[in-house]
Amino acid sequence: MNYLLIFLAVYTPFLVIIVVFGYLVQRIRESRYQGSPDHHILLADLVVIVPFRNEEKRIRTLLNTIEKLNFLPKEFVFVDDHSTDGTVSQIKTLSGHVPYRILSVSDGTQGKKAGIREGINGSESEFILTIDADVELQEDFFLHVSRLSKADMYLMPAVMVARRFHEHLFEVDLLLINAINTGLAGLARPIIASGANLLFRREAFERLDRLHTHAHMPSGDDIYLLRDFRVGKADVRLISSPMHAVHTETPQSFREFIHQRLRWIAKTGDVKDHLSTFLAVVQALLTFTFVILIVFLFFTSGWKSALIAFFAKTGVDLLAFLPFFNRVRRIRSWLFIPLYEILFPIYSLMIISMMYVFKPEWKGRKMNTNF
Repeated sequence: MNYLLIFLAVYTPFLVIIVVFGYLVQRIRESRYQGSPDHHILLADLVVIVPFRNEEKRIRTLLNTIEKLNFLPKEFVFVDDHSTDGTVSQIKTLSGHVPYRILSVSDGTQGKKAGIREGINGSESEFILTIDADVELQEDFFLHVSRLSKADMYLMPAVMVARRFHEHLFEVDLLLINAINTGLAGLARPIIASGANLLFRREAFERLDRLHTHAHMPSGDDIYLLRDFRVGKADVRLISSPMHAVHTETPQSFREFIHQRLRWIAKTGDVKDHLSTFLAVVQALLTFTFVILIVFLFFTSGWKSALIAFFAKTGVDLLAFLPFFNRVRRIRSWLFIPLYEILFPIYSLMIISMMYVFKPEWKGRKMNTNF
């Protein structure tokens, strides 16, 4: 059992510093993001851009929540990326009190990045919020946005909500990543962003955007924008508050989940963020070291020792991640962490084996991945 103690002596401080201490520091930072009303973001100067492609079956949730909003931005700009279904007709059912327009991506261009830039070029405002066409907005969402003090960029939560038992595992995967990202934001800086809920200043975007460096990737405007803003030393802030969150569905199948994760890995690798790469390597080493430890204990000390080791590590993880899961109100998914930890090594090996032979898709289009 000495090997278990050595592992926990390395693993526990590493996890606690990032996920617990970093989280607490980040909570203190967030408490300062609502300065005086004179410096708050004005809804009359906020445009929401919604790029979409063939979202007829999923956009109704967003449209229904828009109708129920208690506070509205200047306008919603929906940008059609060559849809071939009835999404546009669905959008046109919005009632007259909602300020919105529908634009189209120019001929000869395609993808989410083109859609966002079409919306930016076709609108005027100080601030821009990008959301996905399948998210759900809370009734007072824009009230809470309007209480934020002005900054160049806000990374706001996009929470996946599981509807079926197995989808909780998909949800846990993202929540664990976001918990680490929140802790890193408190200690140093965030490493990921979600275009499903990304707020930024137009002037900063026009000054710092470097589309030519990532035009080859059809999606991922969020993580590339985060990189460009970071390189440009912009004021980038992360918000973990559930009041600023949008909600969306988890992937509906394992195949969709794999496509999503491979896209994320491709974008993360292409961004070449050294902090992100370092953490990925450390995570891989810790994960597979623990698997080897479990196997070693099983064959040398018996199944009881292996089980004790598993529950010891799982207990550390449950305690460390509890504050964040409670913060985002996903305690039910927190209970799935033990099952997730059993499956994670298998899932990781599967992802690694597929990286070089499987081309992920985005909106029916193959991605040019370069792992």
